[in-house]
Order: sequence, then structure tokens, then C-alpha cells
Amino acid sequence: MTGSPPLELDAFRAALGEWLDGHEPLLAGQRHNCSTELIEVADTQREFQEALDDAGWVRCGWPEDLGGLGGDARHRATLYDELGRRGVPVPETYLTVETLIPMLSVYGNDLAREHLRDLLRGAQRWCQGFSEPDAGSDLASLRTTAVRDGDGWVVNGHKIWTSQATISQRCVVLLRTGTPESRHRGLSMILVDLDSPGVEVRGIRTMSRRDELAEVRFDAVHVTGDRLIGAEGQGWALAMYLLQWERGMYPWQRQSMLLAALDDLVSSGTELDAADLADAYLSVLPMRLSAAQTIRRLAAGDTPGPEVSVDKVLLARAELAVFDLVDASLAPALEFDDDATAIEHRHDFMFSRSAPIYGGSYEIQRQILADRVLGLPRG
Repeated sequence: MTGSPPLELDAFRAALGEWLDGHEPLLAGQRHNCSTELIEVADTQREFQEALDDAGWVRCGWPEDLGGLGGDARHRATLYDELGRRGVPVPETYLTVETLIPMLSVYGNDLAREHLRDLLRGAQRWCQGFSEPDAGSDLASLRTTAVRDGDGWVVNGHKIWTSQATISQRCVVLLRTGTPESRHRGLSMILVDLDSPGVEVRGIRTMSRRDELAEVRFDAVHVTGDRLIGAEGQGWALAMYLLQWERGMYPWQRQSMLLAALDDLVSSGTELDAADLADAYLSVLPMRLSAAQTIRRLAAGDTPGPEVSVDKVLLARAELAVFDLVDASLAPALEFDDDATAIEHRHDFMFSRSAPIYGGSYEIQRQILADRVLGLPRG
């Protein structure tokens, strides 16, 4: 292919599929990339990210003024879908790109323009620091603070369960610039370099032994004023804008990989319970349909409301159903074997156990739907 990819969606999908099939050796190196060290996974994926960027595929779906090639979220969703069809994992850093760049393109345009290409290519990796030891789902009670210091800020506090912090150079931190009593009205968002004096990052290994999470401590960290995203006190609005992209695009990324896992299981010749297989497929398909609808709305410039919590609820159910089937079908090899396939399935099964918790717990998402969508009375 010469020139930029076509932007008409059917032509884009066809041309992308042809390109991917013509780069099978590159794709093969991405499959079964299951090291327990996240940096090794990310470094392996970087070669693939560079190739996607060089060919223009990953730049489609982003505005031209940010360094993209035009198009919208549907182009990015198509890329993730085509990777899933070929059993190729979506690069780890693209979840962060999908949540942060849309927010930055609205509230921090200069930062988005400056860093988009490096993030797409894997040359930079960012994380988002939201949860704290005493503030997981209740972000309005955050205690990490930023206090004005001349034209800049001094940041103090403690974040935890921060995904990809061990491999990231920067962290988008939601913190308090107002009084504790100001709750969500006193929050702001600041971009912090993780190699700044006073920052400490400690990896947290999950059950699969991968260092996917971390705690991040800020001890009198000086940050320049131009790293404030949006306006002071606008952090809550930024977080809510960011989360609608996380609710829509991450379930879409995951459904592509869940369907790939099921297809792989079927093609392996493993004896499967037909009812359990049907239940697993039927848990993923509603998630796919719901996430697709959310992406269409986001691409059209709509602002989905609390109903996007449906995507997170469906995600949790699908993750558990698919990997319960994988576990039941591959036991005891999944538990005891040490070949690449067993290690990969074991990691995926263990990761799926956290699906009802990460990104907003299952119970809280259902409560949001009951209160704010269905208007059900509290019992």
C-alpha cells in the first residue's frame, strides 16, 4: 500500500486486513507475549506499534491537528477488531491512549499535539493516577494534594493500583487543589513526570506474577504550571469525560480478545461443554453490541451519560464466563504446565478475576444504573 490508508470505513477495514495478513511474521511475534515483566511485554509490542504508525493505521481516527490522519473512534475500533480476529493482543499502552488523548484533545490540546505520535509509537508510556488507599471508587475523597508554588505546584500524596506505572514516563494525576470539604469541586488534573525528584514507584505483582500495577508516592514533587490540564478545579469534569472513553473503548478492545480466546479454544480440539461454550459466547456478544453503540455515539460527538456503566457490567460478566470455560476445559494443564500457552491462559484467567473490581466495581456500576438510569427507589 502506498500513501495514507483510506478513511471510508469498509475500505479501511479491507485495506487494513490485507496489510495485516501481509505482515504475518510481525503478527506472530505479538502472539503469546506473556512475560511476567510488563516492560518486556511493552518492548516487544513497541516494534509492532512503530510498524502500525509508519503505515498510518494507528494514526487513523485521530484529528489531523494532533498529528493524526483524520477519521474518528470507529477507525480505531476497527483496528482493534481486526487484531482480535487474528489473535493479536492490543498493545498495552493503547488503553491509556484511548482514555487520555480524547480528554487532552478537548482540555489540553497542546499536550495532545506534542505527545500523540510518541504515545502511538510506544516511544512514551503514560499512566493515570486516580485510586488511593482510602479512595478507590469514591474519587471525591482524594487526599493527594497540589499546592501553588509561584507559577507551579508542589504535589504530595499516595496513589495505588495504578496500571502500567512501572513502565510509564508520565502520570496524569487526579488530585486536590481545593479544601477537603470541597469534595469533587476541589479536584484538578496535573501531568507529572515520574522521574521527578520526590516520586517513588513501587510495582505490585498480581496473582499472575506480572507487575501490572503500582503504588506511586509523591513527596514534595515540583511541577511546572503548564502541566495543569484544563483549569484549576476542573478535575472532576475531566475525569468524567475520560471515563466515558474508558467505558466504551476498553470493553471493545477486550471483546475482540475474548472472542479470539474462544475461537482459539474451539480450534484447539479441546472437548468443550456445549452449554458452557454457548454461555461464554452469549456473554461477549451483548458486550460487543453495547460497546459498539457507545463508540458510535462518541464518534458522533455525543456525551454518553451514566448508561455507559452497562458496558462495564457486561465486561465483568464476559471476562468471568470466558475464562471460567478456559479453566474448566484446560485443567489441570492451565494450573500446572509451564509452556507458553499455559502461562498465557493462566495469566488471562487470573486477570479476569479482577474484572468485577477494576475501573469501578461491579456493584457500584449496578448502583449507578439503578439510581441514575432506571430511577429505582432505594430499598
